[in-house]
Amino acid sequence: MKIAIAGEVCSFPLMKEVKKHLISKGYEVLDLGMTDEKEPMVFYETAPKVARAIQNGEAERGILMCGTGMGVCICANKFKGIYAGLAESATTAELHYVINRANVLCMGKWIVGEKVAMDIVDRWLSAEIGQGFNKERKRVQAEGFKKIQCIEDKNFK
Repeated sequence: MKIAIAGEVCSFPLMKEVKKHLISKGYEVLDLGMTDEKEPMVFYETAPKVARAIQNGEAERGILMCGTGMGVCICANKFKGIYAGLAESATTAELHYVINRANVLCMGKWIVGEKVAMDIVDRWLSAEIGQGFNKERKRVQAEGFKKIQCIEDKNFK
């Protein structure tokens, strides 16, 4: 799986560790964020790059980080076909994908430490749509996702 990532000035050190972690797990990583501390980027510069990479098929999923994770999450969700979720625990990250098919994971460097960030990433990437739910609940979730896409089609012009 190819994952687009981007960290900005607040999250740069932690995103470098997440990148190393992903590579060690065998993922292909497309780093679209800061690469040098002397050339800072901010959340509204990094989130669009990851969102567009997913839209263009350059990556299957994305990981974004900023100070709180909320800035990149809000910004990424402004792009059609991007379903970004802010996670502060491995459980929420997993459920973002299982229930809501979140294709972008957002985290805040000021909120999660390195160990928690790696757990969040691992659980999100290992999740499967509908896992752990019965057939009826999976149907409801799939129907809900289709409804979200209809809302998106009406509002993204």
